[in-house]
Amino acid sequence: MKTKSQLHFISAKIAALETAILNCHSNCLLKFPTCLAKTHYVDEAGCVWITVKKPLQYLNEFDKSFHVGLNYYKKGSPFYLNVFGIARLFADSEECNQIPTALHHLKEKDDIFLSVRIIEANYSEQPPSKIKGTLQRWMQSLSNIFSSDNDYYYHINMGDEKNYA
Repeated sequence: MKTKSQLHFISAKIAALETAILNCHSNCLLKFPTCLAKTHYVDEAGCVWITVKKPLQYLNEFDKSFHVGLNYYKKGSPFYLNVFGIARLFADSEECNQIPTALHHLKEKDDIFLSVRIIEANYSEQPPSKIKGTLQRWMQSLSNIFSSDNDYYYHINMGDEKNYA
């Protein structure tokens, strides 16, 4: 697969899942907190543009760029995606001018923008689960109760009680 088609595939999967958990993989003393990230845009250079809630710490105390992992997962979706890359924090007003103009209206009051340049992406599909009917679940429960495979109670015969008096 070529890089352009890989990027198109990854951006389509990211657009389908939309939200991710952002984990900071930096060795700094003050790490960016783990938080929920909302994805807005994946550009042609391979950067994922996300917004996160502003942390309680002062933003200038964080590094401007750091390694992160984005874990995309949605309940009921047949796939999940893990993206690793370098995040760049846009906190100052002059840095915010570098944000694409299409994203300016998406920013809320307590949000900050991050740009994550994709270094590695891991895509995995989950096997579809078998949907059992109610009768099949009841039969399975009854067979688990009466089967001897899951014996949790053991009877030990100690012999005559006369010897243990």
